[in-house]
Order: sequence, then structure tokens, then C-alpha cells
Amino acid sequence: MAQAPAAARAAPTRPARHPWVEKDPADILDASRTALRQTMLLEQTPSGEFDDLLWIMAQESEGVVNLQNPKSTARGLFQLTASGYANNPRGVDSFGNAVEECQGGLRYIKGRYGSAADAKAFWLVHKWF
Repeated sequence: MAQAPAAARAAPTRPARHPWVEKDPADILDASRTALRQTMLLEQTPSGEFDDLLWIMAQESEGVVNLQNPKSTARGLFQLTASGYANNPRGVDSFGNAVEECQGGLRYIKGRYGSAADAKAFWLVHKWF
């Protein structure tokens, strides 16, 4: 019996994931925007990083404080996972406080990427950060 062509024997492909749809930072609630601005002052983050930080927040949580991912440990405005909760001023107890969630997110970004622009560039390639 003849073998099927190599293309026909190829491993099955995974079902396509839902395509990513960019979320508009303009849709972020004013309270979350204000918390981000306050946090940038507290953490001495350059004001020029605001747009990139807001964009990341929009993709991660749409600005919803204490948002919890049902499939992982990701929580908060920047969707920190359990290993990143220590970036929050009060660890897990910071969730529910928009400024403290932003502090955790900004500390994570600074520590891992150095800048919001670099974090956004990584996010655009991987769809996570």
C-alpha cells in the first residue's frame, strides 16, 4: 500500500485560538487612570510612560480593579501572577486597591523590562508580559 504524501501525514494542527483584539485605552475608567497617574508619582515613573502603561493595563484588565483570571493566579490591573504579588506594597492584600495594584504592576515592569515601552513591545510579540 502506498504511503500518503508527507503533507497528509503531518501532525494535526491545534484549533485556532481566538484572534487577539486590541482594547482601546480610551475605555479605561477614570478612577483607574487617576490611580495610574498617582502611582507614577509615587514610584517616580517618568510621565512619558503613561500611554504605554495605560495601553498595557487596557490589554490586561481593561482597567478593572481586582480582576481575577479564572484560569490562572493572575489578578489586578496588570494581571500579576502569584510570583509577582510581592511587587504589591502589601502583597495579596493590595488587591482591591487601585493605587497598590498599579504599584505592583509598575514595579514588575521596571524590574523585568526597564521601561513601559519595552514591556509593551514584548506584549505585542507574545500577547502577555
